[in-house]
Amino acid sequence: MPKAINWSENFYDEVIAEKNDEEVIAIRPGSLYFDNAYYVKGDPVEIRVGGNIVRRGIISQEMQLMTIDQLSDELLAKYKSTLRQKADVLSFISEYYKVDTALNSIVTVVFYKNLPLIERIEIDDPHLC
Repeated sequence: MPKAINWSENFYDEVIAEKNDEEVIAIRPGSLYFDNAYYVKGDPVEIRVGGNIVRRGIISQEMQLMTIDQLSDELLAKYKSTLRQKADVLSFISEYYKVDTALNSIVTVVFYKNLPLIERIEIDDPHLC
């Protein structure tokens, strides 16, 4: 089974509108993905929204481990439009992942490029609902 980058349903329109071959990022709390080299440059990934595969992508560079405070404006410009301020990143990670966060919290940054859109399909993994 291919690896996936999952987004909640409220990001559907933005995921669909992202340009092909434009690098975007996902930020995950902690170092688990990084420590286990989960995403590797060149790996194909499924881009999922609400459990549905809506796009496919390619990991464009190696993951980076940093604190939220170290996220640069240039890096955050590649994130979802509502999450381009550190305060918004803190809030999102706390609410979505149900973990305590602070500016010195470690996060893993995943870099990927979208491939052309695919037709939206029904949920293919009932465990993701």
